[in-house]
Amino acid sequence: MKNNTITSEPLVVSDLTLKHLCQKHLFEIGAGITDLLPEIKIRYVSDNNEFSYAYFGDFFFFFDNELYVWEQDEKYAEDHNQDVVEGVFNDPCQGRGYARRVIFAGVLTPFKDCNGENIFTGDVIQIEKDQERTEYLAVGAWSREDGKGQYCFILDNHNWDLVDCVWQKYKLTRVGTVFYQLDYGDDIDVNERTMRFNGWRDTEEERKEKVLMAKYTPNFDQEFWKYGGLEILGVEYNWR
Repeated sequence: MKNNTITSEPLVVSDLTLKHLCQKHLFEIGAGITDLLPEIKIRYVSDNNEFSYAYFGDFFFFFDNELYVWEQDEKYAEDHNQDVVEGVFNDPCQGRGYARRVIFAGVLTPFKDCNGENIFTGDVIQIEKDQERTEYLAVGAWSREDGKGQYCFILDNHNWDLVDCVWQKYKLTRVGTVFYQLDYGDDIDVNERTMRFNGWRDTEEERKEKVLMAKYTPNFDQEFWKYGGLEILGVEYNWR
């Protein structure tokens, strides 16, 4: 846990904001001077059926969309990309660990669901308005580089702010994430994934399929029937 004493944390952290902050604090990230950086926690895909987490200062972006995290475990030595490190920092960054490319999987928001679980961007939320009205939407973040914006459900022609759901006292439950049907070279941003999930033209059957796949994440399987098979077998995925 960092002490946020020098840089105020942005109000809303989207992919755009995060990349802007990484560029702004490139020296501190490369040098490992992380104690005074904003306290921002991200989630990333560590492997199939495995999310991991990192704080700001322990990751950086290459070519805008490629996310790299500093890993200390020797098992990641073969994944280390020194060319990327020197290309980004113009420095070997001795002592920072192994720079491993991963898939960005959201940022921690200030919101919790009805079970007290932290909500990340990229989470699929069951929204119960009342006993007869329930829908499923994925959380994104709209913001400028300076962090002004909102955590919201990004819809076809407007955004539905999470603050409104809290104010309306809707029951929000995390049921999965949008990180299904992944590709190992993926660099699609979180908002684009959430908009795909929130597709307003989806049929009822397509929506059910998406919700099912969201429960088995992160997952690199492309065929829907494989997700259906996981459900039949009662397989548990640790997306939380």
